[in-house]
Amino acid sequence: MTVGCVTAGPVGLSSRHVEPELVAVKHRVEPGQTLFRIARAYGVSPDDLAAANGISDPRSLAIGQELVIPGATGLRPVPAGGDGSEEVGAGPTPRTAASRPRPAGSATGTLDWPLRGVLYGKFGKKGAEPHDGIDLAAPEGSPIKTAAPGTVLFAGEQKGYGLLAIIEHEGGVVTLYAHNHDLRVKEGQKVQAGQVIATVGESGRTSGPHLHFEVRRGGAPVDPLGELKPAP
Repeated sequence: MTVGCVTAGPVGLSSRHVEPELVAVKHRVEPGQTLFRIARAYGVSPDDLAAANGISDPRSLAIGQELVIPGATGLRPVPAGGDGSEEVGAGPTPRTAASRPRPAGSATGTLDWPLRGVLYGKFGKKGAEPHDGIDLAAPEGSPIKTAAPGTVLFAGEQKGYGLLAIIEHEGGVVTLYAHNHDLRVKEGQKVQAGQVIATVGESGRTSGPHLHFEVRRGGAPVDPLGELKPAP
């Protein structure tokens, strides 16, 4: 089974894979600080902060706990307050990247989101270098699911991409899942929509645990945000 524009490596992948840097600013929780106040101080949503740190209950923060602040470039002061109970349910719940409204003018896609995470790298270019997909930061070990039914074209290691899975779908569409901690599929395997095929890791050329996700049509990369379904 082949895909158009096959050059270096599987599905025309370049040996040079450039990733936007995942800045690993870590904030240590001080007495009286809540997830809501920390997120507000750094200009991120509480849901994004929780997703990046695998937090399901915002009240579970412990003094001295270190939180990764997605997209931050330096430490910021965070005001202390009460137990944060007055912040729960105040206003609409902020959304992570996988549940944000789609950009204006984007087409309604048919692919499922492979991961609920923080979008920190978009399709386009980083300087003069192309970035052929999107990047979703999430805790290491988070399950990665197929975007649609298909057949595994490649499952293994690729320079720059680390542990990589590539799946071919109907209509000449191919999806790519990179930097995985492990792989749960093998080449030639049939997969169903929503099947766990890997877990989030930081293999290959990267600076933190995340999923690099690409969509290709006829062998050419396209913006995944125009191919994914509206978030649930």
